[in-house]
Formats: sequence, structure tokens, C-alpha cells
Amino acid sequence: MRIKPRQTLAILLSMILLLALAPAGFAVDLTKGNTVTVTLATPESGYATDLKGTRVQSDFYLLAEADAIQNVDSYTYKLPGNQDSDLYKLVDKLIQELNGTDSEESEAEGSEKPTPTPPTQEAVFRQFEPYAQDFAGIVLSSDYTAQPISGNIVVDQTTITVSELPAGLYLLVIHGYDLQKTEDSETGYIKRAEQTSNTEETSNEEGSEPKSVLTTRVVTKNNEYLFRPQLLTVPTKLDDNVQQYNTAYGDWVNQLSIYAKPTQVPKNSELKIIKKLSAKGPDPVSFVFYVEWKGPDNKTVRKVVTLLFDGSDVEKYAVVKDIPIGAEVMVTEVHTGIAYKLSETSPNPPEVTIEAMPPIPEGSSVNPDELIPNANVVTFINDHSGPGGGYGLLNRFTVSGSGDFSGAQYEDSADAGNS
Repeated sequence: MRIKPRQTLAILLSMILLLALAPAGFAVDLTKGNTVTVTLATPESGYATDLKGTRVQSDFYLLAEADAIQNVDSYTYKLPGNQDSDLYKLVDKLIQELNGTDSEESEAEGSEKPTPTPPTQEAVFRQFEPYAQDFAGIVLSSDYTAQPISGNIVVDQTTITVSELPAGLYLLVIHGYDLQKTEDSETGYIKRAEQTSNTEETSNEEGSEPKSVLTTRVVTKNNEYLFRPQLLTVPTKLDDNVQQYNTAYGDWVNQLSIYAKPTQVPKNSELKIIKKLSAKGPDPVSFVFYVEWKGPDNKTVRKVVTLLFDGSDVEKYAVVKDIPIGAEVMVTEVHTGIAYKLSETSPNPPEVTIEAMPPIPEGSSVNPDELIPNANVVTFINDHSGPGGGYGLLNRFTVSGSGDFSGAQYEDSADAGNS
């Protein structure tokens, strides 16, 4: 989650519990309500246009209430509910770490609790990311019934504001408004995503296999956005010297603005190429197509598709997969067979450009010609014009930005089948 400079830097930064003594009566006022404004994406990400107007909900799960420390200008947390609950144990562990002690040290008679040094923003997110994941595992489970304080997206905006949050420790969960609190791949907003090299480490043991990251989904027409649940504490302080939120230095503030930083996952569709012959010839023949589109990295992807007819076939199709929804796809028939020409009755010319559309939901009525309902379809009809056959190669190429072919693989680039 990306934090704005100055007024919108760290949400969780420096939840330091043991601070310098302050004059009596100068302690933090925990009775005021707090306001948090969440912006769904950073300006530099370019996601705002796609997310604008999408129905999104932000849930603030109160994990632990703030508890003022007498004569100290800061606060700690009240341990929640049942001592045997996972939430109680995790909050207790977090408090011990913030205090710089563990449970055994805190129970030792006469032991002194060291005053920790306020960590940097970067260190805090590395340190507390495992806690955010662990808390998310608790509150997003089916048996957790406590309700969050929620806010919904304003139409045609990309910000959500939630007011009157009581002081305390929260887990922020951002998800699609119309999705459910399940891991169903279609209707749920919980998704376990694989850890990638540009994400921060979770609580894996050293040497173990990378674990999945618990995320929540927002789905737009062309993309899926994955948000990591994030810890934050309110109220907080704003330190003018380092321009960071914290709970150690500066003046207390009750209004926070934060940027989320989701991962964009393009949604894919399929393209079906149907080849029909108005009349079959005696010889085997092949038909070759180029299929091209721009990938998420703006590089051109080209697949070469070949349909082979054995002399008895009159219709075949091939399916090209993993085309980003919304991509402009150009299909060109580059080889029609020596003895065939494109028919005047063909629905599509030798070169056709379409926009990759979202897959058709299961159960929807589809055109009988669409043998695979989840595909965009282009159809070519050829007439037999004379003797002779012809064959072509079936390759797959990725074209780099300079136009050079790189990483050419001699493999099937589409699923082909008989009609």
C-alpha cells in the first residue's frame, strides 16, 4: 500500500508505545472520532481511469481499542475478548514486539522494558507485513463474525472516506462491493495470490517454499486488482521534521489520507478461428493465420495458427487463448491453400480486427456457431478453385518492441479441433 508524502505517509508507522513522559493532562485525546480517506491507486500507476466508477468497498476491522497511558502522550491497546482466541494472542504478540519485549521477558520480575527507536517507514512495512497477513487470516475466515466499519466508493471517483472511527488498531480490507466474503473464483473477493519477487516477504520460515499472499479483489471490465490487507492505527501524529505519520513525535491528527497500491492482473479471453470449406477437395490442405495483439507490456504478441484439412473435412476451428480483454486483435489469413480462395460469402475478409470481449458467462445463450461459448469468433469460408493442396508451419513468436523476433518457440500456439 503506497502512502502519500507529508499528510499521507505511513499509516502504521512507529506504533511506539513507550515514549517520553509528558506533563499531566497532556495525554492524547482518544474520545475524538477519526476520518480515513482511501484513494484506490497512485497517480503514477495509471489505474485510476479503469477503477473510476467501479463499486468498491473499504472495510475497517477494529482489532484492538486504543488505551491511554497515564501522563504519557501516547497510547497502547486493550487486549480483545477471549484470552484463548487467535485474535487475542496475535494482538498480545504485536504489543510485546512494539514494546521491544517478549512474553517471558515481560513476566520476569524487575525486568526493564527498553524504549524502542522509531523505525523508518520502509522498516515498518517489512516488519508488520506478516502481522497484516495473519490478522487477515483471522478476520476473513468464515467463522469470524465481528462486523467492520465500511465505506463505499463515490460514483465516478476513486476515493472512499470513512468517518468517526474509534481510536485503535485496524485492518483495512478493500474489495469489490458486489463480491462476497468467500474464496469463490467468480463471486468471492478473497484470493490467495502467489508471492512474487517484487513483493515483500511474508512470515515464511527461512529456507521454506514461498507462501501465498492473502489478497482481496476488485474486478473491472478489463482487469482484476488485488489489494493486500493493511494495518493502520488511529489517531496518529504528524512529524513536520520527517513528514511522516507516527505515534511518537509531532501533533496528533485525526484525519488520514492513504493511497492503496494494488496489483493489476489483466483479464483474459479467447479467440476462436473457424474455417469452413464450401466444398471439399480431394487433397489435404492447410490454412495459416496470423493473430496479433498488444500485451500488457505494450509489446506485440503474434501467434501463427495452422488448420490442417485431410481431404474429408469441411470445417475446423482453432482457439487462441490468453488474450487480454479489451485488446485490439488483428487476424490475417496469410495462406489459403493452393486450390482454395476466400469465398464471397465469407463473413470476414482476409484481414479482420476485433476487440477481445469478456467471456460469455456459463449458461448464457450463444450463437450455435460458437462451439466454445467463451471465445470471440471470426469465421472464414473458402471455395475450392482447382487441384492441388498445400501445407504450412505452426509456430509461435513474441515480437519485441524493436520489431525483432525473440524467443521463438516451435510449438502449437492454439488448440485446434474438428467441428
